Amino acid sequence: MSNKRVLVIDEESAFTRFLQDDLEQREISVACIYSPGDENGATAFAPNVIVADKKMLSQSNASLLRKLPLVLMTGTDSQWDHGSEASITAANSQIVATIPKPFEPNMLAELIDRYAEDSQKINLDSEYIEALIASDRLLDNLVVEFQSKHALDDGRIVGYEALSRLKTRRAISPATIFSAATEISLEIDATMNVIDQVMKLASSLRRSRKIIPVSFNCSAILLTQSDFVDALFAQLHKSPNLGGSVIMEITEENRVANIKVVSEICQMLSQYGLRVSIDDYGTGHSNLDRIAEIPFAELKLDKEIFWAFCNDRVPITVLGSIIDFCHMRGASTVVEGIETSFHLEKARLLGADQGQGFYWGRAVPPQYLVKDWSGF
Repeated sequence: MSNKRVLVIDEESAFTRFLQDDLEQREISVACIYSPGDENGATAFAPNVIVADKKMLSQSNASLLRKLPLVLMTGTDSQWDHGSEASITAANSQIVATIPKPFEPNMLAELIDRYAEDSQKINLDSEYIEALIASDRLLDNLVVEFQSKHALDDGRIVGYEALSRLKTRRAISPATIFSAATEISLEIDATMNVIDQVMKLASSLRRSRKIIPVSFNCSAILLTQSDFVDALFAQLHKSPNLGGSVIMEITEENRVANIKVVSEICQMLSQYGLRVSIDDYGTGHSNLDRIAEIPFAELKLDKEIFWAFCNDRVPITVLGSIIDFCHMRGASTVVEGIETSFHLEKARLLGADQGQGFYWGRAVPPQYLVKDWSGF
């Protein structure tokens, strides 16, 4: 397996967002520098090749340029400021290719494969997060995107899920970003920012006559933190007309929360019309006895256990019994990780209600979903 690590120095745009996703699909790890201050994270990322737009090169990242092979991109707009010539001169000896924009990712992937050696370091994501936190750049780098949920019987959109992404390292999962090593106060701030965006999207959808629920992820441990619970109640109190339009997905993780406290808070939140979902079922500490105390309206089967079923490693009776249990409680079920028509057929075979996954597309910024978006 390839272990190439590529640092992209460019402006933030739909193009660089797509580029990150495309290269990651090719098993090429990608981090970006968009703003001053991101260099600390870039150093922790430990790239072995740099892809840079000439106008973004500066003295602040010149030290990175001297150490690694450089593929230099050049823009096509003559009005662009092409950056510091001194920095480019200093990097000249490292420039191995120059490609004009716009270019095909296939071309870039071939150049990376040619010039980047496999990294000797395997997993640096935790170090990357630590570097962003140390330089106070984590919250500034977080964005919220939304992935659709679909009815399995006819494919119609039945909801959206808010997902936290790092602009500069999109492949890192929220579970890595908000691990036990991350301060709870930072996780609270980030989660409240997501909730704010969810409320705004739900409100915008209602104005456009689309009554589709929007969900956000919340770790169980946060529901035992009074600062977070108070802030969440205050946010719900400001939006009394969104009852039924917002779902809280309680995520599974290694930090074990007091389930009775979580259940009590969920009961109180339901008075505001906030529905509860159990996310990532089949991982961590989740079991039917444990979640039975929580008044959930939805359960989401984790993609790993679903894929295990698709590969005949988990019998249909195991997942079928979970779905039957949910239906007896009046709760709907969502299968995560549907990426192919085969996955879709298997999810329908289970008798689940909804599905989510790349089969219907990746998460997108909210302005892709509503015309009048002004959430940021």
